Amino acid sequence: MLRLHDTLRDSVERVAPAGARALRMYVSTPPGPLSYLLPDLVRRVIERHGLRVLTHGDAGEPGPLALNIHLSTPLPYAGEPVDLVLGPGGPDGRHRVVGGPLLFEGGEPADTLVSDVEAAGLDPLAVRLALLEHHYRGPVDLTWDLLRSADRTVRRWRGRVARWAESPSGPIARERAARIREAFDDDLDTPLAVRLVRELEIDDSVAPGSRFETFLHLDHILGLDLSSDIGKV
Repeated sequence: MLRLHDTLRDSVERVAPAGARALRMYVSTPPGPLSYLLPDLVRRVIERHGLRVLTHGDAGEPGPLALNIHLSTPLPYAGEPVDLVLGPGGPDGRHRVVGGPLLFEGGEPADTLVSDVEAAGLDPLAVRLALLEHHYRGPVDLTWDLLRSADRTVRRWRGRVARWAESPSGPIARERAARIREAFDDDLDTPLAVRLVRELEIDDSVAPGSRFETFLHLDHILGLDLSSDIGKV
């Protein structure tokens, strides 16, 4: 189960009790799509454990779908207990999690970053991957070099998934997939998860069909549309 750094206790805590069927999450974050990546990741990981995520909050529209951020319309908050508060504000909850600051090129405003990336001919999901390569609790300083590198990686992974799709089907590489899911569960250690995905990409001891199935399985959390080039190559 997902464990996150609880600022109330200054320790990494399991955010859903044993036997829970749903997680009530209150999102308190500044407007803008980049601010919503953390709750989107929490939702994706929690749902992979079979729990329903009920989102509360007053932060408004989650932003464009260009970053594959999908949060349900926030439910009105009527004072009911919540399990997890994401952000420095909001009601009391069993756990509170706060992300680190986001900078762009040392301090440039990031408000128009997604549209700027699209205007530069980069895939907007390169922004998502670049953020995944940094831990949510630390400061993130995105640069054009990082975004261009992430764009190349996203396009390469899609190309490889498309080529692997033409190979005989194989089972998910269960041990590899389990290690990557454990990284997500361990305080959203996305840098480790991405590094392990990179290792799987070039490991020819894993059959192409198995890499295909494993990449698609992991993309439920990565959210990089890795199947989008299937049938194009």
